[in-house]
Amino acid sequence: MNKENNSKVFFTPPVLAVFFMIFSGFFATTMHCLIRFATEDHHPFEVAFFRTIFVLIIFLPLVARNGISSLKSNNIKLQTFRAIVGSVAMLCMFYGLSITELAKATALMFTVPIFATILAILFLKEIVGIRRWLAMIVGFTGAVIVLRPDVELGFGPLLILCASLMWSSSMLMAKTLTKTDSISSITFWQAAGLIPATFILAVPVWQWPNLSQLFMFLMIAIAGTLVHWFLNEALKRAEISALLPLDYLRLIWSVSMGFIFFNELPHAGLWFGAALILGASTYIGIRQAQKKKEDLNTNSNISI
Repeated sequence: MNKENNSKVFFTPPVLAVFFMIFSGFFATTMHCLIRFATEDHHPFEVAFFRTIFVLIIFLPLVARNGISSLKSNNIKLQTFRAIVGSVAMLCMFYGLSITELAKATALMFTVPIFATILAILFLKEIVGIRRWLAMIVGFTGAVIVLRPDVELGFGPLLILCASLMWSSSMLMAKTLTKTDSISSITFWQAAGLIPATFILAVPVWQWPNLSQLFMFLMIAIAGTLVHWFLNEALKRAEISALLPLDYLRLIWSVSMGFIFFNELPHAGLWFGAALILGASTYIGIRQAQKKKEDLNTNSNISI
């Protein structure tokens, strides 16, 4: 009986959500590590192209199951614009990862919620209180510390920040598209939309990969797919405000893999700057979740 009770406790949705969130972060760091390995022999743009191709191939069985009609879009214009923004984000991220320490790149990627909040204020006219403004200022202070402009303002970290800004834009567009298009449609056209730009930029630097390199490209695509799958499964079982702090374990994975595989030692300021970014991003995520609940409660009261 005790064993049965323990297994029931272990497999409860909140506990599973914790494990899924940890796995999501681990595979995200694994993908970044594989990108670093792949870009040692191939240009980042070519690696990005093959990643998009393999993601599309992985996605095809889902299309076959749901039918072609599931790919219909009612907002072609926004889907196209999102594909352009997503292409810039991916190309910046792959190139940035090829010349940036894993730990520094990971810390800077945590600025995505901060950029998303700013873009929501500018384009969605979202009202933000003084506490979230302070959180954004703290987050950007952390980003400056991680960048270390007093020593050198590297091109790689700037590309990572540009990628974070573009991903934030892509997220807001995806949020808008959920009102008119299915998740399958949004996911498919994002993947397909990345192919033209990545292919055009990959052609001038093209080198035919061998089988082992193609296998690594496939592993990058699989790792990226698992990131989103585990994340979605975690979000089904728990609130995002509870899961956000677990995502920051990625910094531990990236420091460990950076040291083991690339002999990278993060500077002391990275930990302090990362702590400011993580704290600010966590507060923004929790506050947005609280605001969403408040809005839902208000709407339910009005309907009553």
